[in-house]
Amino acid sequence: MSDCVPIEEKRSPSPEPCEYDLTIVIVNMNAAAMLFDCLASIRETAGQLRLDVIIVDNASTDGSLAAAREAFPDSVLLAQSRNLGYVPANNVGLRRARAPITMFLNNDTLIKPGCLQQLVQFMNEHPRVGAVSGQILNADGSDQGTARRFPTIANALFGRRSIATRIWPGNPWSRRYMVGRHHSGTEPFEVQILSSACMVVRTRESLELGGMDEDFRLYWVDAELCSRLRARGFSIWCVPEAKIIHFEGQGGSTKTFRQRLRSTIVFHTDAYHAYTKTHGWKSAHPGSLITALLLATRCSMLICVQLARPAHSTSSGGETR
Repeated sequence: MSDCVPIEEKRSPSPEPCEYDLTIVIVNMNAAAMLFDCLASIRETAGQLRLDVIIVDNASTDGSLAAAREAFPDSVLLAQSRNLGYVPANNVGLRRARAPITMFLNNDTLIKPGCLQQLVQFMNEHPRVGAVSGQILNADGSDQGTARRFPTIANALFGRRSIATRIWPGNPWSRRYMVGRHHSGTEPFEVQILSSACMVVRTRESLELGGMDEDFRLYWVDAELCSRLRARGFSIWCVPEAKIIHFEGQGGSTKTFRQRLRSTIVFHTDAYHAYTKTHGWKSAHPGSLITALLLATRCSMLICVQLARPAHSTSSGGETR
């Protein structure tokens, strides 16, 4: 008998068989068109899976709830009276999950056929896997580089979207970091961190860990959760045959110049939290001080780039469409 997480926050001492195979939690704010397309892709590719789709809406004013009802009439709509933020809203959805497996999914994604079935099957067949994702692709079909190892200091320069990596894409630091981008073949492979743009976790274990860490605002919270799962003895995997398209930065966090500047600061603040929490460093630890200095320098440089090219740069060093 499978463990089933009821809607209530308290667990039943004798859980009933689960009605659902997979809960999908989507956080949304004023992105009605993208949310509609995302939900439509879920509906079209669900097959025989019993889905518990939960949309946590952060006080949208653009008709997002109506779009969600049209695209996926059976979804659970949790309309918030204010913008809770990305991380707390995901935790609201996780606490309402009714399946033993939960997928965190961004609203600016499209699910490709077979993806949901492959990820659910992989989790069911491998009980010591704590989180899994498919291959997350850019709109042009290229790998987004989200199946990774935990970054080293060198990745401050040779990061996922950095100029240095574009100039020298085959450098050893990026290859070690973005193992998914350089993986060949279709067999599943183990990684250290995944992206919450599409990340499947075990509901019970994630709840026992407290869900996403609300010290984070938007970025790197997925890396930190993966680190806690690994510390509990679970492994983290990527199933490359499961495909997801992610229109990165189009879900609402980097639409305006002001949002992009704010996101740049949040990106580096959250990176600091992820690095120090994963290593168990206090604020006065030398490693914390060095990390803060390097990230502050990188953040300042990117802000200068954004001021020079206000229509283009994103928080992670890339460009908007």
